[in-house]
Amino acid sequence: GEVIFSRLAPKTRIEAHCGPTNLRWTAHLGLVIPGDGSKCRIRVGMQWHSWEPGKILLFDDSFEHEVHNDTDEERVVLLLRVWHPELSGKPAMRNEFLMEAMVKKEEAVNKRYH
Repeated sequence: GEVIFSRLAPKTRIEAHCGPTNLRWTAHLGLVIPGDGSKCRIRVGMQWHSWEPGKILLFDDSFEHEVHNDTDEERVVLLLRVWHPELSGKPAMRNEFLMEAMVKKEEAVNKRYH
């Protein structure tokens, strides 16, 4: 897993991207959220969402997603990566998916940088 603080400065965006596999999901715990939720939001697939302080936003990051902070305030979330819920308690299946994810990640890196 991975746990990080994710800070997004005012008037910035994270361009559309996606994870290489749905092996993991991403959770955002809203910590510092600008007042105007309509101007600070995340698109996952075709749907836009806004954060709320103290609430968790959970999504499958294999879907294309992007983040916009069009406010004058910073946005801070605690970002957690967790195993896909259907993999818990199934180590053999998790290992198979992990190997597949590693291959896909390597292919994506090679495509991007070579």
